[in-house]
Amino acid sequence: MKKLLIAAVLSMTALGPGMAFKAYAITPSKANILVDQARLTLNDFRKTPNMRWFHKAMRDSKGVLVVPDLVKAGLILGGSGGAGVFFMKDKASGLCKGPAFYNMGSFTFGLQAGFEKASVVIFAMDDAAVNAMLSPQFKLGADASAALGMTGRGAAAQASLPAASFIVFSRNRGVYGGLTLEGTVVTINKDYNRTYYGKNLSPAEILIAGEKGSAGGLCTAFERAGL
Repeated sequence: MKKLLIAAVLSMTALGPGMAFKAYAITPSKANILVDQARLTLNDFRKTPNMRWFHKAMRDSKGVLVVPDLVKAGLILGGSGGAGVFFMKDKASGLCKGPAFYNMGSFTFGLQAGFEKASVVIFAMDDAAVNAMLSPQFKLGADASAALGMTGRGAAAQASLPAASFIVFSRNRGVYGGLTLEGTVVTINKDYNRTYYGKNLSPAEILIAGEKGSAGGLCTAFERAGL
């Protein structure tokens, strides 16, 4: 039941607006749309006032995972899911490599009902975070520490970032805030990686070896932002 619910939510998010519950096949155009949505999401976060922590995390991070639409749905049984892209800074050149595609999903049980979407940007701050992203799957908060990124005026009063492998920033209905992703499972989206690059590639082959792909301007956006 748990795996089925998460899979169902992920299926809804992968289809795009207005296409839920229809049969679909992953195509290069869908993969490129996801990359472009990630670029727009990152730029929206960057241009928002009072995002001092966000810009500091971007400068200090080793990589970034952008999930344009993380969908949360439930009625007693609940779950969240979304597809995203990860880019990583090359240690030698400072340029970024990617994208590698991932899924995020979680399962909850209790009194709940409704449907909502959030945009999520997660910065990988240390080697433990990078190693987690290269693994087949991991759980935020259990296998790798995660902290919420502060936004607004409160962040300006605290110069230091939290000591966590991942720092999470989210926006729901235009409001930046603390979306907890504790217990969320991050897995490799093999179908998107294969479709985008035209062959089976692991995250290490994409992010370490540097397999070339059309990043749709997203990598450039990261580099200009100081990633």
